[in-house]
Amino acid sequence: MAMMRKAQASMEYLLVAGLITLVILPSIYIFYSYSHKSNEEIAQGMVNRFGTQIIDAAEEVYYLGGPSKTTLDLTMPNGVMNMEIWCNQEIVFFLADGSELGFKSRVNITTNITAGDASGRCCYNFTKRDYSPGLKHVIVEANGDNVLVRIE
Repeated sequence: MAMMRKAQASMEYLLVAGLITLVILPSIYIFYSYSHKSNEEIAQGMVNRFGTQIIDAAEEVYYLGGPSKTTLDLTMPNGVMNMEIWCNQEIVFFLADGSELGFKSRVNITTNITAGDASGRCCYNFTKRDYSPGLKHVIVEANGDNVLVRIE
């Protein structure tokens, strides 16, 4: 009879431990996926702010004309894999999750590095240092019929 009680207690312990495991594991997965999705949304929001402010500053200095120049202090988030200027009028960010964010301008935008893109859509590139994570000093300068964007 004593052996039967020990077996019953062991079996109850195993059932309780199994039930707790069945509740905790899905909860951990849900929490992880939610936090990962939130981090991606935060990064996309920061890239959105980065691109929008560059375009706004480019249009502003272009319409002011002549030697107009402004410097923006912006933070580049993690997860930006590349950054290009397409057809002199769109800044495109390529993110680690495979998405692309483009920001269209009403004025011509250039940078110092000309792209060797055979498709013809990418006109200018940025260096890896330009889109690495961290604080960036973006210099936007009116340059005749276009706006020069440099990141330091």
